[in-house]
Amino acid sequence: MDQISFTEPILKLDNVSYQYSNKYQSVDAVKEVNAEFYEGKMVAIIGKSGSGKSTLLSLMAGLTLPTDGQVIYRGTPTDEVNLDAYRRQNVTVVYQSFNLFPLMTCLENVCFPLELLGKSPKEAAVIAREKIARVNLPDSVHKRFPNMISGGEKQRVAIARALASGAKVILADEPTGNLDVTNGENIIDLLWHLAHDDNYLVIVVTHDLGILGVADEVMQMSDGYLMPMVLEAAPN
Repeated sequence: MDQISFTEPILKLDNVSYQYSNKYQSVDAVKEVNAEFYEGKMVAIIGKSGSGKSTLLSLMAGLTLPTDGQVIYRGTPTDEVNLDAYRRQNVTVVYQSFNLFPLMTCLENVCFPLELLGKSPKEAAVIAREKIARVNLPDSVHKRFPNMISGGEKQRVAIARALASGAKVILADEPTGNLDVTNGENIIDLLWHLAHDDNYLVIVVTHDLGILGVADEVMQMSDGYLMPMVLEAAPN
């Protein structure tokens, strides 16, 4: 009998909820979310401001722990691991505002997570150059500072830095929010290829409905709940 192989999710949300509380009120920002995410896929999470999608991303990134339920990476809940190590090695976040260090060159920005992981400066530079090339930037950006390149180039440097961490989960928080339409489309295309060609799990949290025809799966966040989004078929 042939052996049956099952693909395990790299990231799983098991009845995840999160509540903000202060002396005045409690807000249920994320409510009983269940989802499984797989390597080699690009998943879009869309929703209005205040729907809970950024809070959900923070939970997946290990920036905070759920109030209830578990975020599970490769079978292990995040409340059972060192969150600093989890954020350095397993998941990485790409932000709308790029979050590059302004006083470091682009190459130094990409080297930064590698040096945190204990790579020598020489080894870090070799890997950083490879990642910069992977996001389709020329060698000429290596010695430039972030204020010397365009917004689209900044986002590519930020993605190269994310790749340098070695993490297999890329969480992109409104990655096209500060870009024009053409650069935004190019960034989404790059993220799609990273998922499909390099076997990353890419989760894009966005308002940009242009991603609907690109993502492998689209989910919608509304009032703290996450649900699959059913796309209407085009009329005949």
